[in-house]
Amino acid sequence: MSTAEFENAVRERIEDAIAGSPAEDTEILVTSNISALTRFANNQIHQNHHEENAEVTVRCAVGRRWGTVTTNSLDPEALKKAVDDAADAARLLPDDPEFIPSAEGPYRYSFTPEFDKPTAECEPSRRALMVKKGFEKVPDGYEAAGTLSTGAVTLGVFSARGISAITSATTAEYTILLTGKTSSGYAEETSRRVTAIDPAAIAKRAAEKAIAGENPRSDLDIGRYTVILEEEAVATFLMFFSWTGFGGQEFADGESFLCGRLGEKITGENITIVDDAADPRTFGLPFDFEGMPRQRLTIIEHGIARGVAHSRKTASKSGALPTGHSVGPWGAYPTNLILSPGDSSRDEMIKATERGILVSRFHYSNVVDPKKTVYTGLTRDGTFLIENGEIACGLTNFRWTQNALEALEKADMISAEQRFNSAFFGGGAVVPAIRTHEFNFSGKSDH
Repeated sequence: MSTAEFENAVRERIEDAIAGSPAEDTEILVTSNISALTRFANNQIHQNHHEENAEVTVRCAVGRRWGTVTTNSLDPEALKKAVDDAADAARLLPDDPEFIPSAEGPYRYSFTPEFDKPTAECEPSRRALMVKKGFEKVPDGYEAAGTLSTGAVTLGVFSARGISAITSATTAEYTILLTGKTSSGYAEETSRRVTAIDPAAIAKRAAEKAIAGENPRSDLDIGRYTVILEEEAVATFLMFFSWTGFGGQEFADGESFLCGRLGEKITGENITIVDDAADPRTFGLPFDFEGMPRQRLTIIEHGIARGVAHSRKTASKSGALPTGHSVGPWGAYPTNLILSPGDSSRDEMIKATERGILVSRFHYSNVVDPKKTVYTGLTRDGTFLIENGEIACGLTNFRWTQNALEALEKADMISAEQRFNSAFFGGGAVVPAIRTHEFNFSGKSDH
């Protein structure tokens, strides 16, 4: 069955279920996934995984009450039962003072994400050959661990009030961690197409990082330093921003660090952050979990806080307009963040730094104070001392505890190159590398 045939079959079954609903309003969200993964460690493949699943969330409204039932079956009988059960559940619930009906459509969506059939159907043998290409770049004395994942997702949103949206997209991701006696190096790449993944080139990047960090110094004192944060470290900042400040639910509840600060300068003028699902580098989808079109959202513009992401419900609570960022019962979050580039290169940042620290990525990061954007974590897989404009040596890792907005306030160099990088705890963002000052290293690791 082709992707279009699958989407049409899902649409027909869901719309039949809604037509037969006994409720006053019915909304159905469908997510269908093909997920395949080859995992490796100690320079050998040790696991292949393939999973196909669907989740159907049915909401039925009776009066001002929503009843919800989930199932993982798209069979007509299962869908009918889920609709009837959701309507029954709604009748048993008290009125919801924040009740809003389902979205009213239809809408036109501005883009269609890429669906690559070879990625959706990638066989374990092909992934194994690709992983082997990465092994060929592993230096003597190092062991490689990581994953090569391929898959596809179909998202559909339908309602009794005219929403009828369904789309499919593919993703491939390769990660590799090289570990030696005294150092490690990490690299990753994500694409809509598995053919765009080059494991040899990615493994070579990880190897270069690991070799450069061999025999690290451990005598550098903790304290505040000029730092160059490479893309993956910056992506972690943005994902924490998304979860603790850029979401409409946190804003409506008074928990966001942007509460009362829209229109204020909160970072340097060289910082602009937008959420743009239509940018192909972000791997976004054209509509949210309510079927609303995803809008390009400016969150920080030249240092000024401009807005947060809203679902219809959080927008109603804040007196704002929905922005197409609903993630269902979890509220509203921007998940396709982009930090605008600067005009420097990584090498120019290093040459301009008399003494500082280059951080490749963060690990084990967490939130200390969400209202003050104080986060903490460890450096990992490539921490280097910069002296007189050159990488002097590798360093053992530090614990950092830092106000992230202050770090952006003090960012004076930003790279022209941007990359999509995953972030600790999931998600990712399109980000450049940045140089900032007085970055706080609060503790040391012995490795």
